[in-house]
Amino acid sequence: MISNIILCSMMGFIIFFFVAVMENFSIYSIVYSVFLMALFCGMTFAKRENRYKYRRIFQSVFAVLFCIAFIANLYAERGSMAITYNSYSNAELPFCHIAIPQILVPLLVTGNIVFPARLMNHYAAVGSMLVIWLAVTLTIGRGWCSWVCFYGGWEEGFSSMGKKRRINLLSKNKDLREFQIGFFVFIVLASLCELSCVYCKWFCPFKLVTEYSPIDSIPALIAGVIFIGLFLVLVVILPVLSKRRVQCNALCPFGALASLTDGISLFKVKIDSDKCVGCMKCAATCKFGAIDIKTIQDKKGHPEFNCAKCGDCISACPQNAISFDFKFNRKCGCHNNSVKQNAFVKTMKELSSPNNMFRFAAYSFSVVMSSGFAIKSLKLIVGFITK
Repeated sequence: MISNIILCSMMGFIIFFFVAVMENFSIYSIVYSVFLMALFCGMTFAKRENRYKYRRIFQSVFAVLFCIAFIANLYAERGSMAITYNSYSNAELPFCHIAIPQILVPLLVTGNIVFPARLMNHYAAVGSMLVIWLAVTLTIGRGWCSWVCFYGGWEEGFSSMGKKRRINLLSKNKDLREFQIGFFVFIVLASLCELSCVYCKWFCPFKLVTEYSPIDSIPALIAGVIFIGLFLVLVVILPVLSKRRVQCNALCPFGALASLTDGISLFKVKIDSDKCVGCMKCAATCKFGAIDIKTIQDKKGHPEFNCAKCGDCISACPQNAISFDFKFNRKCGCHNNSVKQNAFVKTMKELSSPNNMFRFAAYSFSVVMSSGFAIKSLKLIVGFITK
């Protein structure tokens, strides 16, 4: 209990500084601070089986608020969601994290950034996004996809609708993982050949809720139809029917890159094979298809490489056999249960547990990334209602 109070107090300070202070204690920042704090307290004090539903609430709400603020920024800058000639030629497009795997190889080969965005001095500059990506890669890894990603929140929301699964994709987990890696390789090579972000030009379903190229030619019309179709099928329909994040697990090149680089992050999800009884509730719950039947039967002790550390499997496991863990071995006397521990040592042990540290780190990224967009959206929503 004491460790939970301390943990919430530390998160309260982060929320206070990055939300309330940074926004000059506006009423909107106070409301959003209370919302964020309520969710963190919920996931800290709730029972294990209910803990990570608060993550789902946050990510779904953030996705909607982000798009409202992002679209408002576009209209303020260019008067439309459509990409203008000036914004493209002046390299003023907001840089998207999904473009990172598409620019890396061309950057190494040519020394140029093939995305028309500014390196610095822009609210979505290339430099700042690369720094955020490196920080996330080294800490929570692919946890970005399930805790922070403002696009993934759309799928999180739709996949959480309804109680009954209409399409079971469990047997297709491996196929979807292989397809995503193959598609990732194709996108990287195509971006190198074209010296442009091919996924952004032809395959990104989130053009429908952000920005898009003007429909002024046959290729642009075809691309527009593809964007709309992919959004409806992969972001809305299939997630609703399968209760899975299909686009995240099959198409997104950033998700594939995050899976491949997750090995250098600090945290992992472990499965205690001795406690596991093979009920497969974890596999049925996993929205990323990171736990197969063979994962459990072969007693691998961890999900597959595309695990996004969402925590849903931890909540679903009736045997408490799944948990977060560090990817490095800690040998400290305070974690030896055979040693008599005083209250202070026990509290420090609980605070430094991988479950608490991962949740704290992931949610901290969520707070920092969401605050500006969410507060602007709240202002816009209230202004529209009271207009």
